[in-house]
Amino acid sequence: MSSHLSKTEYEIMEYFWGMGDKYTFGELMKYFNENLDKNWKKQTLNTFLSRLIEKGLLKKEKEGTKTCYQMKITKAQFKQNKARAILKESYDGKISHFIAALTGDDAITDVDEQELLSQIKAIKNNS
Repeated sequence: MSSHLSKTEYEIMEYFWGMGDKYTFGELMKYFNENLDKNWKKQTLNTFLSRLIEKGLLKKEKEGTKTCYQMKITKAQFKQNKARAILKESYDGKISHFIAALTGDDAITDVDEQELLSQIKAIKNNS
């Protein structure tokens, strides 16, 4: 699954995440052209939908004579995947490296360590 989206791809996904349903191509065309004044041609929307399917964010299914599009992952799952990809690509997959970069220090301070540990404990208690 790709976590890199163009502005328009993200806008389309925001619609699916906000509405949480499945839509026909015609319904999507109508929404984006009438509600968001996109003035897209069929090929334009088709290209964006195909890219989102290739990236693993949407799925399409045949329902009778119509093709319906539906989100494959939630917004929370997308954000989690994106965060993990950034951590892996830029910080050797280590949260401590991310925090060190965020704070501008080469090492995590005792305060940072305690805050991180508190957050981890809170997450574990909510599970």
